[in-house]
Amino acid sequence: MKNIFLLLLSAMLLSNIANAQNPISLNPAPIKIDKKADYTTVQPYYQIDFSAAMCMFEVRVNDIPVFTLDLPAQTSSTIPINQAIFQSGKQQITVKVLPLSGQKVLNPNAAFKYSIKVYDAAKNLDFKEQLPGEYAVGKVDPAKKQTSLSQTATFNAEVPYTVNAFQTGTDLKSVVGLNDKLRLAYQKLADLIAKGDLEQLKKLIANREEVAAVTMYLSKEESDGRMKSMLGDLKTGFKMLPIPANAQVKLSGNGKVASLVTPTGGSVIKLRNEKAQEEMELEFTFYIPQGKTELEII
Repeated sequence: MKNIFLLLLSAMLLSNIANAQNPISLNPAPIKIDKKADYTTVQPYYQIDFSAAMCMFEVRVNDIPVFTLDLPAQTSSTIPINQAIFQSGKQQITVKVLPLSGQKVLNPNAAFKYSIKVYDAAKNLDFKEQLPGEYAVGKVDPAKKQTSLSQTATFNAEVPYTVNAFQTGTDLKSVVGLNDKLRLAYQKLADLIAKGDLEQLKKLIANREEVAAVTMYLSKEESDGRMKSMLGDLKTGFKMLPIPANAQVKLSGNGKVASLVTPTGGSVIKLRNEKAQEEMELEFTFYIPQGKTELEII
């Protein structure tokens, strides 16, 4: 009887260890994407046209980060945002302005303003219109020693697709030990990269790449090119750097999406090619599909 108990206990321990070592699904189920009949001819492509100065800023659309930059100068540019628009209707943009890296309060000259423009991806990105409204984060009051400023706006978008991905997933704020679970998932990715298991990596990022292809109106050649570019770099001498011990959990997607980031918000997946003296970062975000316990890349 004692031997049977010990055998059962050993089996349970082995099962728990296996689960702990496999926090990420190696065979993620395809997500649901619907395309309208006119998908190939009606392709609105939304961009933020912005100018910014003397700040670190993060732009989120529907609570999905689309761009982050530490800017100790000033610049003007555009940011595509279709990758965070999952269906037609009301969309939300939030801009958060933070102190420059190494600073504790906002620079007195920190600024961010923007407008939303629409192009036609079916016609070589011809300009269609600028949506009503020009937006700006409030001015810094140096006397208040402010640590952040934010601004939120909404707009209506019409897109020829509907993407159902993380939206019905688990609320990750309720997941106990999420930091450890994410760290194990990233370590699994690091192991696959170290082994050069590109076929398994391709499976893991298939849903993410499908979302990018549909929302950004990529052709099969362009989509394949994205995949080959990333995986090709992993074949050319890039080696994984250790995951920082002080990595932090970053939630997005209204609590349904998570990633690990450095204290300054950067990716924890960094690779270096010693021969070429080059570095590259890979960004991964995760969710847990409804009814499952394993993380999946999205």
